[in-house]
Amino acid sequence: MAIVVESGLGRHSASRATGSRMPQFRRAAGICMTTGSFTFLFALVIGLIR
Repeated sequence: MAIVVESGLGRHSASRATGSRMPQFRRAAGICMTTGSFTFLFALVIGLIR
């Protein structure tokens, strides 16, 4: 599992004006993947304790 963090410092304001939704989808996918991983690990630990 890899977590990618983009600072956005290297971007130009002109590239944001293009209306590209790809960075938003990447951020949402990353949040969902991280949340899902933590949920899975939490459920696994709870299952091992019981």
